[in-house]
Amino acid sequence: MGMRNPLADPLFLPTLRIVAVLFVFGFGLVLFFGRKDLKASLSGELGKRFIGWMIIAPLFMLAAFVGGIVAAAILLFFFYRIVTEYVDVVGVERHYAIYLYTLIPITFVTAQFVPALYFTLPAGAILLLTLVPILTRQLEDLYTQMSFAGRGYFYLVWSVAHLILLKQLAGTGLVLVVGIGVALSDVMQYTVGKLIGRHIISPEVNPRKAWEGLLGDFLGAGLAVYLFRFALPPEFSLPYLIVLTVLIGVGAAWGDLASSLVKRVAGVKDWGNIIPGHGGLLDRANSMVIVLPLVYYFTYLVLEYGQPQP
Repeated sequence: MGMRNPLADPLFLPTLRIVAVLFVFGFGLVLFFGRKDLKASLSGELGKRFIGWMIIAPLFMLAAFVGGIVAAAILLFFFYRIVTEYVDVVGVERHYAIYLYTLIPITFVTAQFVPALYFTLPAGAILLLTLVPILTRQLEDLYTQMSFAGRGYFYLVWSVAHLILLKQLAGTGLVLVVGIGVALSDVMQYTVGKLIGRHIISPEVNPRKAWEGLLGDFLGAGLAVYLFRFALPPEFSLPYLIVLTVLIGVGAAWGDLASSLVKRVAGVKDWGNIIPGHGGLLDRANSMVIVLPLVYYFTYLVLEYGQPQP
């Protein structure tokens, strides 16, 4: 897990230029919807998304290109922060929260150093979960708390840790496509939904997410795939690029709705307040929860079985 010089990576400078252009484009969108009033623009929903990604993107790129202990620290902070937001919002009791926090380094180390055992983790997590009420001898609200903890592990920790497996499988380029694709999907979904959104997907879950906004998800994902097609494995021919675009777009929308579902039941608007006035870290990165496993398993199939055998 040694650190690398990002300038030595041929992907770094092209990525930096593309991301800079995208931020200028995003800032233009924010000003457009805020009618050139900067304060109103940045305090609006699109402004929140823009600021959130301005904070997350540099950290994401730092982890992707530097690697080593820096990447590990950023990723572990991300894990612990999103789990903390989940614990606070859902109401996970202390002993079950400790269970979740304990599984973070176990999952991280397994994915990083013994990925062949990664897919045994769900079974191990379920078995360990049964020990919590046995050892604490607390049976009150048992099924609810076990459900909260179990779902928290699968929903956040195990799903998001596919990021590590994805980088090992296909390299930094695909990781960048996923991260930037999710960010662009998030921004474009809101933009298109704001302009032409009429038919709400699930008013009870999220009264603002329209079917028309899915077009924005696909546009954002497609833009990321197109801009970074040079960084993808050579096995990704045009049909696979199209499927990758669809998976990122669908996964981004799906992850956002899944997040909204939990928040709606919990009766809260945001996951947290780590980004002052703009919500929690999970409010901006919730789409990755679904996108990462989808892209990982698709990529595995492409690289292992998608090409003609000699």
